Amino acid sequence: MANEERFNVMKIAIAGKNQCAVDVHKYFKNNYPKHELIGIPNSDDDVNDGWQPSFKKYLLKNYYGVGSLEDCYNEEDLLFFSVEFDKIIKTENFKSKKLFNLHFSLLPKYRGCHTNFIQLYNGEKYSGVTLHEIDNSIDGGPIISQMKFKIRRNHTAQENYVRLMNTAVKLFKCKIEDIIDNNYKSTPQDDKLAGKYYDRKSVDYKTIKSMVVEPYDLETHNKLRALIFPAFQYPIVNGKEVKRSLYKNGKFICEYV
Repeated sequence: MANEERFNVMKIAIAGKNQCAVDVHKYFKNNYPKHELIGIPNSDDDVNDGWQPSFKKYLLKNYYGVGSLEDCYNEEDLLFFSVEFDKIIKTENFKSKKLFNLHFSLLPKYRGCHTNFIQLYNGEKYSGVTLHEIDNSIDGGPIISQMKFKIRRNHTAQENYVRLMNTAVKLFKCKIEDIIDNNYKSTPQDDKLAGKYYDRKSVDYKTIKSMVVEPYDLETHNKLRALIFPAFQYPIVNGKEVKRSLYKNGKFICEYV
């Protein structure tokens, strides 16, 4: 357990979804128990577990506080963490400046939504998670730290997303004490390296999931696995759903549902 005696009591808010939000909340609960802790689930959290646990269900089941952004605005001694949260944070609404986000890409590249899908679709060799301060841009705040990993050649979008979640929690645990101590440095992002911003409407999975494969090469392989997310969808090739695209012994192989 962290040495809490040197910290003032503060309100800690975790806003987001899935196992990573649950894990971040649990870490605060177990290691900083004297602070006031609230969870802010995403707007589409219906309290039902799916392929990932419902953050809201976890909060209610354990009698933890379920809050809203409005509960945070007037808190001067607030630590706010966004973990795949679905609302844009407007910093002018907050009295606190301790606002942080875990973003699922190596910023400044791939700001916005659909980061896991687009990185695989574009054939990126590396991915990772960025911990950054929240400012009035979208995913453009100063970078505190990053964790990078090599994308596995045959991993699907769902498998890579799990790696991103696990990496986010690991990065959070590595840096949280420095953040609470205000003992960290941040580096402004270079907007010239940012590339395209992707909003929620940038990708229509229903439209792009059907394809005719000619030729079946590395580019096609990357596009297929970017669309393989069994919890939600499979790509369709020549009328058949593809559950896995593999590169083995110099050949590309489709496995069908």
